[in-house]
Amino acid sequence: MTETSPQPERTKRVYAQGVPEKPFELRITLIDGLLLGVTLAFLAAAIIDAVSRFGGSNPYLVVRAVHFQLSRYGLIAAAVMGAAALILGVVRKDDVTPWFRRGAYIVFGSMLLQAILGFTLLLGFGVQPGQPEHIVYGLATTACLPFFIFVETTAKKRPAMGSYIWAFVLLLGVVVRAIGTGPAA
Repeated sequence: MTETSPQPERTKRVYAQGVPEKPFELRITLIDGLLLGVTLAFLAAAIIDAVSRFGGSNPYLVVRAVHFQLSRYGLIAAAVMGAAALILGVVRKDDVTPWFRRGAYIVFGSMLLQAILGFTLLLGFGVQPGQPEHIVYGLATTACLPFFIFVETTAKKRPAMGSYIWAFVLLLGVVVRAIGTGPAA
């Protein structure tokens, strides 16, 4: 006769999938605040650096420099969020956490800002990228995360962290390719 000893229960948070958080709820956790703070600090540093190097009298050079710096930020953010998705989804076998979802929104916002600056360079200043495919890759950076956010928020019966793993790996590849086709040689 073997006795089964009670296994200690593993406390695991369960997050409601498919149920979006209340819109316009102003709740920022420590991790959200750090990501948002780093994003805003990076953006401020890029703008201050561009203005100090080129002077505020040449808006084209400032917009171009900030667009360039945001591409590097997108590369780093995609790598960090992809690693966080792998750790949460594969190592911890956890699902999408609210802070991770809000982090994805912050990264999407920075990619959207970069695309707006790119189109400002294209349409406002008439500057063509180094290769025409850069425009397609720029659009892909803004379309990548919303698609996977939609997949995640509509997942009712399956873990959705896999969609973010794919999203940030894809975003990483698209950003690398966009950087390679961007500046004129």
